[in-house]
Amino acid sequence: MYFVCVRVENSEFYLGIETSGLSGSVAVYRPGQQITQIELSQQGRKHAQTLVAEVKNILESLNISARHITGIGVSRGPGSFTGLRIGITFAKTFGYVTGCPVIGIDTFAAIAMKSPPEITETWVISNAQRGDLFVGKYRKTSERHWENDSEIQLRSIEEFGNSLQPGDTVSGPGIALLPDDLPTAPRLLGTECRTPQAAEVAEITAGILQETTANQSTRNEVWDLTPFYLRKSAAEEKWDAQQNS
Repeated sequence: MYFVCVRVENSEFYLGIETSGLSGSVAVYRPGQQITQIELSQQGRKHAQTLVAEVKNILESLNISARHITGIGVSRGPGSFTGLRIGITFAKTFGYVTGCPVIGIDTFAAIAMKSPPEITETWVISNAQRGDLFVGKYRKTSERHWENDSEIQLRSIEEFGNSLQPGDTVSGPGIALLPDDLPTAPRLLGTECRTPQAAEVAEITAGILQETTANQSTRNEVWDLTPFYLRKSAAEEKWDAQQNS
């Protein structure tokens, strides 16, 4: 955790929320300044117990209030069912109360953004449970901007591992699930690159909202933002099976 001193006058502050996994974080980004980030207390997936308090702490550390936030971005998935719901519910409530716009941010794009500077294309993977991975491919379009080359898919660990080609780069928390004896030798990015962070969520949010302002348009997902799950939870799949049996 680190803090920076800022002036409030004529400033833009973008709040980022990341609760898609076991760990979580909140961050405030002021364009042209260092990003301030706080890790959520490690209580499993119980982000609801710490999120409000940590947002309050980070705002107080910067001597600003919720009303100074220009926009809020929240990691929308794929990820933990519970974590995503908690983060998005908080973001929508914050946006409704303060009037600032709310943006859902692709969790995998935030991970891709953590890639080393020389990387221009990478697979991003995470655990989809039941022997599967969430898989997306991303490419760098500018220094701090990554785009999805194709829709995020659900693929088995074995099939994805066997499909990798020499020279491929892979990032994301799903790397831990890949076998050690992959048929090729892809570049697996280090642990510091694999976990989504609120800092990148906040920075991406700033870019989106600044672009819409420059184009004299508006974007606010406070009413219609939903988590990106891709698949149903185990409980929902079990319920469907019972209904169809």
